[in-house]
Amino acid sequence: MDILSRFFRRDNRTDGIALLVKTHFNLYIKTRRYYDEAFRHSSSIDGDNTGKKSNERLEYLGDAVLDLCVANYLHKSDKTAQEGLLTQRKSRVVNRKNLNRIGRAIGIEDLLDVRMRRDDIRSNMVGNAFEALVGAIFKDHGYETTYKVVVKLLKEHGIDQRIHETTDFKSKLHHWAQVNKVELKFEVVREYH
Repeated sequence: MDILSRFFRRDNRTDGIALLVKTHFNLYIKTRRYYDEAFRHSSSIDGDNTGKKSNERLEYLGDAVLDLCVANYLHKSDKTAQEGLLTQRKSRVVNRKNLNRIGRAIGIEDLLDVRMRRDDIRSNMVGNAFEALVGAIFKDHGYETTYKVVVKLLKEHGIDQRIHETTDFKSKLHHWAQVNKVELKFEVVREYH
């Protein structure tokens, strides 16, 4: 019975991956193995002798493709921004926290092939699988299609707002102090004239 339940669980995950790709990227899967690999965490192949691969190599590829897609989008969307500003903006979009958030929002966590309890899945594993999914889409559909669908998804998840965010650490510190009822005192250590 255990083998049968594993088989059906895998089919449900496979169907779920196809649905996720169709729903969030508006694509059909042409080469299934790319996507199976993208959702396969290294914990699921511990002790496996069948030759299955974890998503780590696709994650590497997807990271580079995602960087290129975002860099291309930023380069096209603001023709006056200098390299330093473009780099800052790109890092606001492709940072680990943002990728983890998007991965969770589109349901990657529920479809990960892992050998652990669902409660033990860390956010980084979801963000890494998101990058691997981008790598799978790139291998399956090429750069132009990947660029279009990735930018569309990122826009749905606030890319345009994120690239214009500013980080005001003093305001964040004041907000934290108010929430935690901590009194802040500032002391001038040195002044430069």
